[in-house]
Amino acid sequence: MRILSLSLLTAATLSLQGAAYDDGVVPQPPAPFPTAFKDYQILPDSTSPDGKYALIYPRRNVLFSLKDYALYLVTLNPFQILVIIPQHWSTLTANAHGSYQIIWWKDSSAVLVIQGTKWGPDKVVLATLRKGHVYLLSDLTQRVVEAATEDFKNSGAEPYNEFSNFIFYSTGNDASDWRFLNSQQIAINCILTTDPKDIIEHRWTIRFQAVLGISNNKLSNIKITRLSKAP
Repeated sequence: MRILSLSLLTAATLSLQGAAYDDGVVPQPPAPFPTAFKDYQILPDSTSPDGKYALIYPRRNVLFSLKDYALYLVTLNPFQILVIIPQHWSTLTANAHGSYQIIWWKDSSAVLVIQGTKWGPDKVVLATLRKGHVYLLSDLTQRVVEAATEDFKNSGAEPYNEFSNFIFYSTGNDASDWRFLNSQQIAINCILTTDPKDIIEHRWTIRFQAVLGISNNKLSNIKITRLSKAP
């Protein structure tokens, strides 16, 4: 179910958020939402540079009272659901160790949705848009997991838990980085580990670096560096 951090790149529009949502900030939409989405709001700092698109999510004060909800990418006026953004464990809320980061490419043709939990990125999703429709929806965290799993298996380390062999780790100080290099490439620089607490002797921790080609949705320039422990 649901991450984030901020920096400014010359080529991309980035927004770091979390605090505003947790404080109950509700951005005003250009047109009312349909009744079916009366409990939803624009996620703070998720609106695209051209103002046409945004992410919507349940209002903070009703989030945990809803049985079913999702994170949606929408057009704002007229209102239209474009796609559900996949989530894992994160609720995006600070009291549940959640966070998020929304990074738009400057012409609003692509967006990175980074959802976080206590230890770091939980789910990173790329959505690209063409003529008002979603052209590509890609789970970048899954792509990284697939590319790193062989190195994990070769290490002989025990899995992180029964659900995951390893997790994404971030100190909040740029230990993890997902960003647009340009309109066709995304740079990935992240930490993966089986031991975020640094308490297991035979742990597996790596820095994973790669470039995702947006047009072919493939990783290239993959570099895996073993680390003695999580930074």
